[in-house]
Amino acid sequence: MKKHSALLPYYYLAPALILLGVLCLLPNLYSVYLAFTNYSLYHYSNYEWVGLRNFMRIISGPETRTFVRVFAWTIVWAAGSVLLSQAIGIVLAVLLNNKDLKGSNIYRTLFILPWAIPAFISVMMWQGLLNTEFGAINRILGALGLDSVIVFLCNLCGLDVHTPISWLETPGFAHIAVLAVNVWLAFPFQLTVCLGALQSVPSDVYEAASVDGASPLRQFRCITLPLLRNALLPVLISSSAFNFNQFTAIYLLTYGGPPVPGSEAGATDILITYSYKLGFNLFQYGLACAYAIFIFILVATLSGVNFKMTGAFDEVD
Repeated sequence: MKKHSALLPYYYLAPALILLGVLCLLPNLYSVYLAFTNYSLYHYSNYEWVGLRNFMRIISGPETRTFVRVFAWTIVWAAGSVLLSQAIGIVLAVLLNNKDLKGSNIYRTLFILPWAIPAFISVMMWQGLLNTEFGAINRILGALGLDSVIVFLCNLCGLDVHTPISWLETPGFAHIAVLAVNVWLAFPFQLTVCLGALQSVPSDVYEAASVDGASPLRQFRCITLPLLRNALLPVLISSSAFNFNQFTAIYLLTYGGPPVPGSEAGATDILITYSYKLGFNLFQYGLACAYAIFIFILVATLSGVNFKMTGAFDEVD
Protein backbone atom coordinates (compact mmCIF):
# COMPACT_ATOMS: atom_id res chain seq x y z
CA MET A 1 0.00 0.00 0.00
CA LYS A 2 2.83 2.35 0.89
CA LYS A 3 4.58 1.57 -2.39
CA HIS A 4 1.38 2.27 -4.31
CA SER A 5 1.04 5.65 -2.58
CA ALA A 6 4.61 6.54 -3.51
CA LEU A 7 3.87 5.83 -7.19
CA LEU A 8 0.60 7.78 -7.21
CA PRO A 9 2.15 11.15 -8.23
CA TYR A 10 3.77 9.46 -11.25
CA TYR A 11 0.39 8.10 -12.37
CA TYR A 12 -1.02 11.63 -12.38
CA LEU A 13 2.02 13.01 -14.20
CA ALA A 14 2.06 10.27 -16.85
CA PRO A 15 -0.64 11.72 -19.21
CA ALA A 16 1.06 15.13 -19.25
CA LEU A 17 4.48 13.56 -19.81
CA ILE A 18 3.14 11.44 -22.68
CA LEU A 19 1.54 14.47 -24.36
CA LEU A 20 4.72 16.47 -23.81
CA GLY A 21 6.76 13.73 -25.47
CA VAL A 22 4.41 13.35 -28.45
CA LEU A 23 3.69 17.03 -29.09
CA CYS A 24 7.01 18.59 -28.11
CA LEU A 25 9.90 16.21 -27.55
CA LEU A 26 9.53 14.00 -30.66
CA PRO A 27 9.10 16.90 -33.16
CA ASN A 28 12.11 18.68 -31.66
CA LEU A 29 14.24 15.55 -31.82
CA TYR A 30 13.24 15.15 -35.46
CA SER A 31 14.25 18.78 -36.09
CA VAL A 32 17.64 18.08 -34.52
CA TYR A 33 18.03 15.10 -36.86
CA LEU A 34 17.10 17.20 -39.92
CA ALA A 35 19.71 19.82 -38.97
CA PHE A 36 22.39 17.24 -39.82
CA THR A 37 20.91 16.42 -43.25
CA ASN A 38 20.52 18.21 -46.59
CA TYR A 39 16.72 17.86 -46.43
CA SER A 40 15.18 20.49 -48.72
CA LEU A 41 12.83 20.94 -51.64
CA TYR A 42 15.54 19.60 -53.94
CA HIS A 43 16.39 16.65 -51.68
CA TYR A 44 12.94 15.71 -50.51
CA SER A 45 13.01 11.94 -50.99
CA ASN A 46 16.74 11.36 -51.34
CA TYR A 47 18.17 13.54 -48.59
CA GLU A 48 21.45 12.50 -46.98
CA TRP A 49 23.28 12.85 -43.70
CA VAL A 50 25.73 15.78 -44.06
CA GLY A 51 26.98 16.07 -40.49
CA LEU A 52 27.97 19.58 -39.43
CA ARG A 53 27.79 21.06 -42.93
CA ASN A 54 24.70 23.20 -42.19
CA PHE A 55 26.29 24.58 -39.02
CA MET A 56 29.58 25.30 -40.77
CA ARG A 57 27.65 27.03 -43.54
CA ILE A 58 26.21 29.36 -40.90
CA ILE A 59 29.33 30.17 -38.87
CA SER A 60 32.03 30.06 -41.56
CA GLY A 61 30.35 29.74 -44.93
CA PRO A 62 28.05 31.65 -47.30
CA GLU A 63 25.47 32.22 -44.55
CA THR A 64 27.93 33.86 -42.15
CA ARG A 65 27.34 37.48 -43.14
CA THR A 66 23.57 37.02 -43.00
CA PHE A 67 23.79 35.18 -39.68
CA VAL A 68 25.95 37.90 -38.08
CA ARG A 69 23.64 40.67 -39.27
CA VAL A 70 20.45 38.90 -38.21
CA PHE A 71 21.98 37.81 -34.88
CA ALA A 72 23.17 41.36 -34.11
CA TRP A 73 19.71 42.77 -34.86
CA THR A 74 18.11 40.03 -32.73
CA ILE A 75 20.27 41.14 -29.77
CA VAL A 76 19.38 44.80 -30.32
CA TRP A 77 15.72 43.89 -30.79
CA ALA A 78 15.49 41.77 -27.62
CA ALA A 79 17.52 44.13 -25.42
CA GLY A 80 15.83 47.27 -26.73
CA SER A 81 12.34 45.83 -26.36
CA VAL A 82 12.95 44.71 -22.78
CA LEU A 83 14.82 47.77 -21.54
CA LEU A 84 12.46 50.31 -23.11
CA SER A 85 9.28 48.52 -22.02
CA GLN A 86 10.66 48.04 -18.52
CA ALA A 87 11.69 51.70 -18.26
CA ILE A 88 8.20 52.81 -19.34
CA GLY A 89 6.64 50.29 -16.94
CA ILE A 90 8.68 51.58 -13.99
CA VAL A 91 7.88 55.24 -14.69
CA LEU A 92 4.15 54.60 -15.14
CA ALA A 93 4.05 52.33 -12.06
CA VAL A 94 5.64 55.02 -9.89
CA LEU A 95 3.10 57.58 -11.14
CA LEU A 96 0.11 55.25 -10.70
CA ASN A 97 1.28 54.21 -7.24
CA ASN A 98 0.87 57.79 -6.03
CA LYS A 99 -2.06 57.72 -3.60
CA ASP A 100 -2.87 61.37 -4.40
CA LEU A 101 -3.43 60.62 -8.10
CA LYS A 102 -7.14 60.90 -8.91
CA GLY A 103 -8.66 58.40 -11.31
CA SER A 104 -5.73 55.99 -11.00
CA ASN A 105 -7.99 52.97 -11.59
CA ILE A 106 -9.10 54.43 -14.92
CA TYR A 107 -5.50 55.01 -15.99
CA ARG A 108 -4.53 51.48 -14.98
CA THR A 109 -7.34 50.05 -17.08
CA LEU A 110 -6.34 52.13 -20.09
CA PHE A 111 -2.68 51.16 -19.83
CA ILE A 112 -3.58 47.46 -19.64
CA LEU A 113 -5.57 47.59 -22.92
CA PRO A 114 -2.58 46.89 -25.23
CA TRP A 115 -1.99 43.71 -23.21
CA ALA A 116 -5.68 42.71 -23.25
CA ILE A 117 -6.09 43.05 -27.03
CA PRO A 118 -4.72 40.03 -28.98
CA ALA A 119 -1.24 40.80 -30.28
CA PHE A 120 -2.01 40.07 -33.93
CA ILE A 121 -4.90 42.58 -33.88
CA SER A 122 -2.67 45.27 -32.36
CA VAL A 123 0.09 44.62 -34.89
CA MET A 124 -2.32 44.78 -37.85
CA MET A 125 -3.72 48.03 -36.42
CA TRP A 126 -0.21 49.49 -36.26
CA GLN A 127 0.48 48.32 -39.81
CA GLY A 128 -2.42 50.50 -40.92
CA LEU A 129 -1.32 53.45 -38.80
CA LEU A 130 2.20 53.27 -40.27
CA ASN A 131 1.04 52.97 -43.89
CA THR A 132 3.06 55.34 -46.08
CA GLU A 133 0.19 56.86 -48.05
CA PHE A 134 -2.88 56.56 -45.83
CA GLY A 135 -1.52 55.94 -42.31
CA ALA A 136 -2.53 58.21 -39.44
CA ILE A 137 1.08 58.58 -38.25
CA ASN A 138 2.22 60.37 -41.42
CA ARG A 139 -0.96 62.45 -41.47
CA ILE A 140 -0.41 63.62 -37.88
CA LEU A 141 3.27 64.36 -38.48
CA GLY A 142 2.36 66.25 -41.65
CA ALA A 143 -0.29 68.31 -39.86
CA LEU A 144 2.24 69.27 -37.18
CA GLY A 145 5.02 69.88 -39.70
CA LEU A 146 7.22 67.29 -38.02
CA ASP A 147 7.64 65.11 -41.11
CA SER A 148 9.74 67.83 -42.76
CA VAL A 149 11.87 68.10 -39.63
CA ILE A 150 12.49 64.32 -39.59
CA VAL A 151 13.37 64.32 -43.30
CA PHE A 152 15.73 67.28 -42.84
CA LEU A 153 17.55 65.59 -39.95
CA CYS A 154 17.84 62.34 -41.90
CA ASN A 155 19.20 64.12 -44.96
CA LEU A 156 21.62 65.99 -42.71
CA CYS A 157 22.94 62.60 -41.59
CA GLY A 158 23.39 61.50 -45.21
CA LEU A 159 20.21 59.42 -45.45
CA ASP A 160 18.07 59.75 -48.56
CA VAL A 161 14.58 60.19 -47.06
CA HIS A 162 11.54 61.90 -48.58
CA THR A 163 7.99 62.62 -47.54
CA PRO A 164 5.75 60.79 -46.98
CA ILE A 165 8.00 58.75 -44.69
CA SER A 166 8.12 55.04 -45.52
CA TRP A 167 8.01 53.63 -42.01
CA LEU A 168 7.87 50.00 -43.09
CA GLU A 169 9.80 50.13 -46.36
CA THR A 170 12.99 51.93 -45.24
CA PRO A 171 15.41 49.82 -43.12
CA GLY A 172 16.15 52.44 -40.44
CA PHE A 173 12.53 53.49 -39.98
CA ALA A 174 11.39 49.85 -40.12
CA HIS A 175 13.71 49.02 -37.21
CA ILE A 176 12.27 51.90 -35.21
CA ALA A 177 8.70 50.93 -36.13
CA VAL A 178 8.91 47.25 -35.13
CA LEU A 179 10.73 48.15 -31.91
CA ALA A 180 8.13 50.76 -31.00
CA VAL A 181 5.24 48.37 -31.69
CA ASN A 182 6.84 45.62 -29.62
CA VAL A 183 7.37 48.04 -26.73
CA TRP A 184 3.69 48.98 -27.05
CA LEU A 185 2.76 45.31 -26.70
CA ALA A 186 5.15 44.64 -23.80
CA PHE A 187 4.99 47.63 -21.45
CA PRO A 188 1.63 46.72 -19.81
CA PHE A 189 3.15 43.49 -18.48
CA GLN A 190 6.15 45.37 -17.10
CA LEU A 191 3.80 47.95 -15.61
CA THR A 192 1.78 45.25 -13.85
CA VAL A 193 4.89 43.63 -12.35
CA CYS A 194 6.33 46.96 -11.18
CA LEU A 195 3.02 48.14 -9.76
CA GLY A 196 2.55 44.90 -7.83
CA ALA A 197 6.06 45.18 -6.39
CA LEU A 198 5.58 48.85 -5.42
CA GLN A 199 2.28 48.19 -3.68
CA SER A 200 4.02 45.73 -1.38
CA VAL A 201 6.36 48.48 -0.12
CA PRO A 202 5.13 50.08 3.13
CA SER A 203 4.30 53.78 2.71
CA ASP A 204 6.13 54.47 5.98
CA VAL A 205 9.43 54.03 4.16
CA TYR A 206 8.71 56.94 1.82
CA GLU A 207 7.25 59.06 4.62
CA ALA A 208 10.41 58.59 6.69
CA ALA A 209 12.54 59.52 3.66
CA SER A 210 10.46 62.68 3.13
CA VAL A 211 10.90 63.67 6.76
CA ASP A 212 14.67 63.24 6.35
CA GLY A 213 14.56 65.64 3.39
CA ALA A 214 15.01 63.16 0.54
CA SER A 215 13.76 64.51 -2.80
CA PRO A 216 11.40 62.41 -4.96
CA LEU A 217 14.28 61.69 -7.34
CA ARG A 218 16.51 60.48 -4.51
CA GLN A 219 13.67 58.36 -3.11
CA PHE A 220 13.29 56.75 -6.52
CA ARG A 221 17.03 56.09 -6.83
CA CYS A 222 17.69 54.93 -3.25
CA ILE A 223 14.40 53.24 -2.31
CA THR A 224 12.25 52.37 -5.32
CA LEU A 225 14.88 50.91 -7.64
CA PRO A 226 16.60 48.70 -4.99
CA LEU A 227 13.22 47.37 -3.85
CA LEU A 228 12.16 46.65 -7.44
CA ARG A 229 15.40 44.87 -8.33
CA ASN A 230 14.46 41.44 -6.94
CA ALA A 231 11.07 41.52 -8.66
CA LEU A 232 12.35 42.83 -12.00
CA LEU A 233 15.50 40.78 -12.50
CA PRO A 234 13.70 37.47 -13.27
CA VAL A 235 11.26 39.36 -15.51
CA LEU A 236 14.16 41.03 -17.30
CA ILE A 237 15.81 37.70 -18.10
CA SER A 238 12.62 35.83 -19.03
CA SER A 239 11.41 38.73 -21.20
CA SER A 240 14.74 38.73 -23.04
CA ALA A 241 14.33 35.01 -23.78
CA PHE A 242 10.74 35.61 -24.90
CA ASN A 243 11.72 38.41 -27.29
CA PHE A 244 14.32 36.21 -28.96
CA ASN A 245 11.32 34.21 -30.20
CA GLN A 246 8.90 37.12 -30.67
CA PHE A 247 7.62 36.10 -34.09
CA THR A 248 4.32 37.98 -34.19
CA ALA A 249 5.43 41.62 -34.14
CA ILE A 250 8.12 41.22 -36.81
CA TYR A 251 6.34 38.94 -39.25
CA LEU A 252 2.91 40.56 -39.18
CA LEU A 253 4.24 44.12 -39.33
CA THR A 254 7.01 43.94 -41.94
CA TYR A 255 7.24 40.23 -42.91
CA GLY A 256 10.92 40.62 -42.04
CA GLY A 257 11.41 43.32 -44.70
CA PRO A 258 12.38 45.56 -46.26
CA PRO A 259 14.58 43.39 -48.50
CA VAL A 260 18.37 43.49 -48.21
CA PRO A 261 20.21 43.12 -51.55
CA GLY A 262 22.14 39.87 -51.79
CA SER A 263 20.46 38.27 -48.77
CA GLU A 264 17.38 36.15 -48.21
CA ALA A 265 16.93 37.75 -44.76
CA GLY A 266 15.17 41.12 -44.63
CA ALA A 267 16.32 44.15 -42.68
CA THR A 268 14.04 43.44 -39.69
CA ASP A 269 14.30 39.64 -39.70
CA ILE A 270 15.34 38.14 -36.38
CA LEU A 271 16.60 34.58 -36.03
CA ILE A 272 13.17 33.04 -35.58
CA THR A 273 11.55 34.81 -38.57
CA TYR A 274 14.53 34.05 -40.80
CA SER A 275 14.41 30.41 -39.72
CA TYR A 276 10.72 30.38 -40.65
CA LYS A 277 11.51 31.84 -44.08
CA LEU A 278 14.21 29.24 -44.69
CA GLY A 279 11.82 26.44 -43.85
CA PHE A 280 8.49 27.55 -45.30
CA ASN A 281 9.43 30.03 -48.04
CA LEU A 282 12.77 28.70 -49.30
CA PHE A 283 12.19 25.04 -48.29
CA GLN A 284 15.72 24.61 -46.88
CA TYR A 285 14.57 22.50 -43.96
CA GLY A 286 17.97 21.28 -42.81
CA LEU A 287 19.43 24.79 -42.66
CA ALA A 288 16.29 26.10 -40.95
CA CYS A 289 16.60 23.41 -38.27
CA ALA A 290 20.27 24.35 -37.77
CA TYR A 291 19.18 27.93 -37.11
CA ALA A 292 16.53 26.62 -34.71
CA ILE A 293 19.24 24.83 -32.73
CA PHE A 294 21.20 28.08 -32.43
CA ILE A 295 18.04 29.78 -31.15
CA PHE A 296 17.47 26.96 -28.67
CA ILE A 297 21.02 27.27 -27.32
CA LEU A 298 20.63 31.03 -26.81
CA VAL A 299 17.22 30.77 -25.16
CA ALA A 300 18.29 27.79 -23.03
CA THR A 301 21.31 29.76 -21.82
CA LEU A 302 19.13 32.72 -20.82
CA SER A 303 16.63 30.39 -19.14
CA GLY A 304 19.43 28.65 -17.26
CA VAL A 305 20.67 31.99 -15.95
CA ASN A 306 17.11 32.83 -14.96
CA PHE A 307 16.63 29.56 -13.06
CA LYS A 308 19.98 29.99 -11.34
CA MET A 309 19.29 33.54 -10.21
CA THR A 310 15.70 32.92 -9.10
CA GLY A 311 16.28 29.49 -7.56
CA ALA A 312 13.28 28.06 -9.41
CA PHE A 313 14.60 24.47 -9.20
CA ASP A 314 16.14 24.65 -5.74
CA GLU A 315 15.11 21.95 -3.29
CA VAL A 316 12.66 23.11 -0.63
CA ASP A 317 13.61 22.01 2.88
